[in-house]
This record gives sequence, C-alpha cells and structure tokens, in this order.
Amino acid sequence: MIKLLKLLKELKAKGFATASEKTQVVDWAKEVSEEEGEVVAEEVAEVAELPETDPKDENDAEEVVKKAFDKVSKGLDTKMTQKLEEAVATMKSDVEAWISTQKGLAVKNAGSGNEQIVAKRKELNTYLKGFSNAIMSGDDAKAKEMTTDATGSPFAGYVVDAELSAEIRALTTTYGVARREMFSTPLSKNSYEANALATDVTVGWVSEAGVIGSTQVVLAQEELKLKKIGAIVTLTRELIEDEEVDLFGFLADRVAEGFALAEDRAFFIGAGSSDTANGGFTGITNNAGVPVVNLTGALSTLSVEKIYELKDIVPEGAQANGKFYGHRSVKTAIRLLKDGDGRFVYNDPINNAGLPTLAGKPFVEVEAMVDSENIAVEDGTVLLYGDLKKSSIMGYKNGLVADRFQAGTVKNVAGDADINLITTDREAIRFVTRVGAITILPTAVAVLKTVAA
Repeated sequence: MIKLLKLLKELKAKGFATASEKTQVVDWAKEVSEEEGEVVAEEVAEVAELPETDPKDENDAEEVVKKAFDKVSKGLDTKMTQKLEEAVATMKSDVEAWISTQKGLAVKNAGSGNEQIVAKRKELNTYLKGFSNAIMSGDDAKAKEMTTDATGSPFAGYVVDAELSAEIRALTTTYGVARREMFSTPLSKNSYEANALATDVTVGWVSEAGVIGSTQVVLAQEELKLKKIGAIVTLTRELIEDEEVDLFGFLADRVAEGFALAEDRAFFIGAGSSDTANGGFTGITNNAGVPVVNLTGALSTLSVEKIYELKDIVPEGAQANGKFYGHRSVKTAIRLLKDGDGRFVYNDPINNAGLPTLAGKPFVEVEAMVDSENIAVEDGTVLLYGDLKKSSIMGYKNGLVADRFQAGTVKNVAGDADINLITTDREAIRFVTRVGAITILPTAVAVLKTVAA
C-alpha cells in the first residue's frame, strides 16, 4: 500500500504517466485489500487520465538550442561566438536528421505514439537541455564531456547520444563439477548423517559338525555440515536505472559461477579445518582414506603404466561409472602417451563421439584442480580417478538466495572502509547459499600424486 501511495503521489506531481507506469499502478492496486482499494480508487482513476508524455518535452529541439545560443552569445567574444555557432549548426543538423529518421520509423511503428519513439525523443530533449545548461552556466568541462571529441575545445565534436550495448562481455568457465559429479542432495536441516559400510560380512567354509564362525557388520558414520558462501554487490543508481542492460541477470550468473568455483575448490582440493579460504573442508584429493599412487619425479615422468595403475587400484564396484578428473592443462602431458600396442591412451572428442577419454574412461576437466605448471614436486595431485557418486555426498539448502537492500552500510572491496548506501545513492544485492560435502567411501576413488625423486 505504501509503495502504491508513493507512486501515485509522484505521478500526479509530475503531471504525466507512461503506459508502463499506469500498468504498474493497476497491478499494485490489485494487490491491496478491498478496503484500501476504495481509499485509493479516486487517485488511481486520476492517474489513468494523465497524458503519457510530458508536455514540457514537446518543445522543438531547434528552439531549445536557439534560446541557449542567444543567452550565451551575448557574453562571448567573436571567436567563441563563431565556435558556438558551429556547434549549434552541428547540433541542429543532427537533431533534424534524427527527427526525419524518427518520422519514418513512426509510420512503420503505427504512429508517433510508439513508446520507443517517445522515449528516445524525451531522451534527446533531456540531453540537449543538459548541454544548453552547461553552456549557459559556463561549465566547459561538462559541455566537453557531452561531446564525442575528447581532445578538442569544449564546443567541438558532435552532440549525439552514445549507443549502449545491451550485452556485457565476459569470459565464462564451466565450474560446478562437484555438484554435477558427486551424489548431490537437498537438505532440510543444517547437517546430514551418512552411513557407510566399514567392515563387511565374513564367510568361510565349515567342515561337517564344525563350528560356524560369527561375523558382524560395522558401519561408519560421517556428518555433513552445511557452511555459507556469500557475496554482496553494490550498484550505483545510474547502473540500476539503465534498463537496456539485464544487469541483475548478469550479476546472478557471475555470482553463481563464483559460488560453483568455490564449491569445486573446497570439495576437490580443500586442505582441512585450517584452510579457511576453502571453508575448512577437506577435499577428496586430500582425504587420508583415499588410496594414493605415487609418481616419482615431475609431471613429465607420467607414463601409461601409472595411469593404468591408478585405474586398477580402484575396486570393481566403482569401475562401471569410473571417470578421470584433472585440470585441462594436465591433458598436454598425456596426449602423446601410447600403450604397448602403440595406441594413444588419450582419445580426443573428435574421435570418440564428443567425449574425451583416458584409458577408455571419460576425462572430466576440473578447473579448480591445480594446473600442470603449479603441481607440487612432492604431494601434488596430478589425477583423480573413480566413482564420485559413490565416494562423496554434497548437500545444499535453498539454492542461491538473493536479497536487495536500499539502506545500510557494507564494506568496500578492500574491506577497510564502509559504503553508506543512502549517502552514496547505491543499492546492494546480497547473494548467499549453504553447501557442504563429505567423503563417505574414500576407497571408491584414487589419486595420482607426485613424490620427490
């Protein structure tokens, strides 16, 4: 109700309302109670009768420029007057060309009432008024800023609107391997107790009248605790009001990608409780229960025999869905390796229906794992092999949650100062998610690690 009253007051005060603003009023009016609706019904009707364009914006662009020139030229010398005349002529030419173009578009788009044309016209008028005010107030820097010439005099260049790309270009990387490859499950509580078979049933042959030995099943239990990943993004009013760019969608995608990278790092290479940068998680490659195959020397010593040794150390029960996991740069060290029959042990996607394989098993790139140049000489993980869905459980709660704030303070990027959202005319969006992972069957996978020669 409060936001509806505020919008009604603003629209009545400025004396006009666009079609989208009128639609917004109707939608919000539907959301209030019947009693509240009766209170604002008259004001809603008044807004519906308002014109959809600002009468003040109907002034001819040439007249705006002419008035600005007349006022300013009185106080300028001949040389400056000449420069101003040139700028005005350029402005007039551009405006006339724009108006001519828009008249043609108006016919194609069912008349000059087309919302896009009206919006562009208002935008151009606002721009011209701003430039004129800058000239009249002697604000040369502002006048220069509003031209396309960054090096000439304040009155040089063409006064035109810059075209804004609605696309925000950025490099994207595929993360989220842990969420995709591990056994992933939503949780309703903060923790999850998982059981695993620690000691299996023992059976044996028994002679006639012999004593049958007893056996016992022993279960191991691991607790998965959720931890929080978060980020706060602040935005200026100018960015928020720029409707040509889907900024919120772009930010959500970038944050989701960042969260996925954080998950992969924590659940693949996390070093334990002291590794606060990775949430204190112990990644599967650093789990003490995971079998290890040692590679003596640098990555350049990697051989086909070591790859098959890594594959064979994993039990049969994890072989059916077994996969190799490693940084994409590690592939360079294995591309030219051949087995005893002269066959390449790595097959690229072109020769294998789009799926890269290593020793006959899928090879999954994990960008969060250490690249080939930074693999430690000792205790550095080269490859991981096995069935992650059997070995690991990843839990999450509520997915990605986003909240928007228009007041309050947040830390800057450096973390050494506060940003006041009110005084700096900003808004903040807080992104939070809660996730966790445990290794429940470490023997379902194995790692290939370097050891000092």
